[in-house]
Amino acid sequence: MSEGAAAAKPSRGLTPQAQLFVAAVGLGGVAVVARSVFVLWYATMPGEWLLFAILTVLSGTLSIKVPSIQTRFAVSEVFAFTSVLLFGPEVGALVLALDGLRISFLWKMNGPQTLFNFANLGLSIWVSSKLFFLASGSPPLYGAHVAPSAGIVLYLGLMTAAYFALNTGLTASAVALTARRSLLPVWREHYWPLFPSYLAGSSVALLLVLAFREVQFTAIALIIPLLVICYLTLRSSFGRLEDAKQHVEHLNRLLLSTVETLATAIDAKDEVTHDHVRRVQQGTLALARAIGVTDPAELQAIEAAALLHDTGKIAVPEHILNKPGKLTEAEFEKMKRHAPIGAEILSSIEFPYPVVPIVRHHHENWNGTGYPDGLKGEEIPLGARVLSVVDCFDALTSDRPYRRRMTDAQAIAILRDRRGVMYDPAIVDTFIADYKRLMPESSAAPHPATRAIGDARALDREEQAHDAAAIAEAGLGDELLAITSLSRALTGDARVADVGALLWTILRSVLPGETMAIFMPDLDTDEVAVRYAAGAHAAMLRRTRRAMGSGIAGWVAVNARGAVNADPSLDLGYRVAELAPALRSCLAVPVVEGEKLVAVLALYRAQRNAFSDDEVRLVELLAPRLATALSAAAAGEENAEQPSTMPALTLVKRALN
Repeated sequence: MSEGAAAAKPSRGLTPQAQLFVAAVGLGGVAVVARSVFVLWYATMPGEWLLFAILTVLSGTLSIKVPSIQTRFAVSEVFAFTSVLLFGPEVGALVLALDGLRISFLWKMNGPQTLFNFANLGLSIWVSSKLFFLASGSPPLYGAHVAPSAGIVLYLGLMTAAYFALNTGLTASAVALTARRSLLPVWREHYWPLFPSYLAGSSVALLLVLAFREVQFTAIALIIPLLVICYLTLRSSFGRLEDAKQHVEHLNRLLLSTVETLATAIDAKDEVTHDHVRRVQQGTLALARAIGVTDPAELQAIEAAALLHDTGKIAVPEHILNKPGKLTEAEFEKMKRHAPIGAEILSSIEFPYPVVPIVRHHHENWNGTGYPDGLKGEEIPLGARVLSVVDCFDALTSDRPYRRRMTDAQAIAILRDRRGVMYDPAIVDTFIADYKRLMPESSAAPHPATRAIGDARALDREEQAHDAAAIAEAGLGDELLAITSLSRALTGDARVADVGALLWTILRSVLPGETMAIFMPDLDTDEVAVRYAAGAHAAMLRRTRRAMGSGIAGWVAVNARGAVNADPSLDLGYRVAELAPALRSCLAVPVVEGEKLVAVLALYRAQRNAFSDDEVRLVELLAPRLATALSAAAAGEENAEQPSTMPALTLVKRALN
């Protein structure tokens, strides 16, 4: 018999539906076995049936692992069928039920699995053998004086098919209910290929019965070598299949790990959304299974496409990817290109499953307003529809350059609003119903590719700071030399307000503008707060605080890189454009000392896109020296008992005010 058909160990706990099914099968099987014991107890049965019971159980130990599933094939089915033909359904039910207990003990199964294994075997052989004796009209063949007719082969085939259908069907049903999969694909994939072994077992059983009638127990000595040869042949064949399967799985894992590393490296180009594609991949695959996708090729396509869906961002400029504000129409058009570009890049790879259509169409909308091709409804590939829902949820619940992450409840509310407009309603409903299980937990450890790219960027920033200091020492104008001298004079003694006041005095002649603000981190609240502001609307600016990662200052603080010509309303509110003078452009740069963020320097102007590349470079050259002064000033302020030792700076500040 096939042990795996009797008991396929599920990898997860039983679902409520599976528990109910196992209980029903167990009840039926226990009833059949109990009745068989009752019949055998009071019937006159030759003692030879015990020999076949022992042979059935012992031969079950000669089992072979069937590749790809938790299933084993054993030659014991020969003796099980022989017991049925010779002694009747009751012997067969009891023998196979006992063998089911052996299997359960060997596999260390739990209670429900043991019950199902015991009941499935006993019930399946009892029903199929009853069908055999009813259709053939023949009594059990042990001791029968009339030789079996030629038609017995047909009836034996009927019994074998019935036993196979019941045994494998019940097991496939339990597996399908546990894994939340459709029954027919599970049965076809794992159990249908075992049918020839059942036919072979019943054929050998008939030969054994005929030989037993002629030469009694000598027949067993003739049949056993044949069975051993069959066992060794099958073990060798299945062993080669298992080796080939493991090799293919190894290559597939290698391919997926390579794809994941490359996708994560591309993802790291967007400095805020670290490991976004890995979370989306896991959530998309889980959601696909939840809506009933079972085809292995389609699942593999979804898994790969979820990793690679942002490949086209490699062609999008970084200032657009990381812009701390709303994209302009022209910038959004450039961003939209990432879907078709990604599909074009991936089309050069000969994937054995349809990855490219999912990548190309993951920004299509259910109502046809998406891009790049304006597909709508079920014209959009299923994988793309699944991916878009998970991609949206992860984006909403992650920090972005222009906003703080949303709560799960806020993100779910947005998905509901977009249901039937942007996203497939059925997929949205499935996701909302079980999103906590479908989405992976945030991982504290970044992918090695993310870490390597982050380390490289940190090294670049250190080199830029070193170069800026060297250039300043070499002399790039009176203004930079004045700032360098100022930072040296301020070391350890000045207050933040002193540094800010003198900085504003110098910057006004170099970088004319309406307003300046110095944001510094507040570790207690995980925010950046304005510690000094000068120029127009300084009073309003002094009350400004932004969460880390939020707005312009928060984004610059988290990412340690500048934001050029950003919209000041992201920090100061939408009314800043209505002030007099208005504030329409912001240049914000990180002020870093070593690996530590000291401050964010923000400059504001009334014109849009007001800051030039040369001005950006000038402020970036200033930042390392300013970091030294601000760091020392902040450290000095921590000691409230020590008054400022820079009266001249204070006088300058008062004069400026």
